[in-house]
Amino acid sequence: MSQATLVPNRINTRMADPKKVLSIYFTAGYPEKEDTTKVLQQLQDSGVDLVEIGFPFSDPLADGPTIQKTSEIAINNGMNLPLLFNQLNSIKTKIPLVLMGYLNPVLNFGIEKFVIACKECGISSVILPDMSLEIYERFYQSIFEQYELPVSFLITPNTEISRVKKIAKECRKSFMYLVSSNSTTGTGSKLTLNEDSLK
Repeated sequence: MSQATLVPNRINTRMADPKKVLSIYFTAGYPEKEDTTKVLQQLQDSGVDLVEIGFPFSDPLADGPTIQKTSEIAINNGMNLPLLFNQLNSIKTKIPLVLMGYLNPVLNFGIEKFVIACKECGISSVILPDMSLEIYERFYQSIFEQYELPVSFLITPNTEISRVKKIAKECRKSFMYLVSSNSTTGTGSKLTLNEDSLK
């Protein structure tokens, strides 16, 4: 497999819409190995704007207990990147899909092979929290750019403005992922919403 069948990126189109975007995350292969496409179809049918599909990893250090548990179950179910790509190739979606996970499984799969597979199954962007901008620029940027697959990088409230600007420039074809607090995902204070916040 030498060339990807390029799929137009849907993120820029979706983000250009001024209304608020509802993004939902779920772990591929949870609760059952074959549930990935079922969950994805249900989310699309429910009007979700963007879906983050987490591919499980055995050592998800940046994630809280909920995602850790779903990842453990998914791995025990037999979920892995080759299977995930096969599943995603079997379903047609109209909404942007973002693949989220850790760099180790990607390296094991092969960077270029991973990028090609993402493009072939319609992935609009990827989030790899443990891949810094510097590592990306030094080793992998040329591959991602060759196949026009943008990477969405993380920033936090403590990220220096100069670094935010660098990341924003790199994320111009996708989005920046704002980590709201210095804690693992799925822990911390409760989120309170009111009707005004949902308009």
